[in-house]
Amino acid sequence: MQGRILFIDDEPEILKAVKFYLEDEDFEVHIAEEGNRAIELAESIQPDLIILDVMMPVMDGIQVCRQLRSRTRTRLIPIIFLTAREAVEDKIKGLEAGGVDYITKPFNNQELLARIKAHIRSSQEELSSHPVTGLPGAPSVEREVNRRLQEGETFTAVFVGIEHFRGYLEAYGISRGDRLLLSISRLLEDAVSVLPRGKWFLGQPSYNEFFFLGPSGDIPALCEILIERFEEERPQHYLEQHRHMGELTYYDYRGDLIRVPFTNLALGGVCNAFRFVATYGAMAEWGAQVLLKARAQGSCAYVIEE
Repeated sequence: MQGRILFIDDEPEILKAVKFYLEDEDFEVHIAEEGNRAIELAESIQPDLIILDVMMPVMDGIQVCRQLRSRTRTRLIPIIFLTAREAVEDKIKGLEAGGVDYITKPFNNQELLARIKAHIRSSQEELSSHPVTGLPGAPSVEREVNRRLQEGETFTAVFVGIEHFRGYLEAYGISRGDRLLLSISRLLEDAVSVLPRGKWFLGQPSYNEFFFLGPSGDIPALCEILIERFEEERPQHYLEQHRHMGELTYYDYRGDLIRVPFTNLALGGVCNAFRFVATYGAMAEWGAQVLLKARAQGSCAYVIEE
């Protein structure tokens, strides 16, 4: 399979024709005729690319694109706009809303195919999303932070570590470890989504470390909420016998009994309000130092420095 496509258009004939053509070219194609359904599908199936008609009833393509760009799991999916209009103003609106390309009806199938392949290839080269959570990976995190720093934005960046995760993996295996990661990613996404649109970002720069940023005034309360919700949900990730014991125990490959505390969230936040930070690299080094202070507390904790 060459890729997964979501095609959004309110004209059934066009949907059917394009779907048939792209499936013949070895693409997996999903279709939607209206905006709300399209947004649900995009979050569910995580397509490699979206073809989006501008002119649709209820919610037009520009509105759909803005909605997709505001959501963590769809904000980086390339979108090709499709429209019968040729006006430059319409093309500018589409590109400003977050589209990566524009093709006008009636279109040539081979041209559409070439653009689809080019944008999927470019997207796959640039992005390294986490295979379990689907969150933006290290290159995207670095690019986003550098962009905000270059634009002079003031914010707090929080580096999130999972304490005792290695022991959890050794005892329960990768499958349960992945479920724990997915659970934490959803907690983070729910928490940051209440922040003003466009002011937050959530990513996963490494396998078991998360990252988010937002307005400095909102971050302390957000960290407290995250810790509270994590501690509420943590027991469900352990077997009953371990919940009863209050710790995780297992035998290693030598037959020795290993005791591991339950996982904790450690959050290290750094704010550039009073300290000049030029690059993501500098912010990450600072964040690593602050994260060590949070980890040293031995329980779920956060530390924020300015």
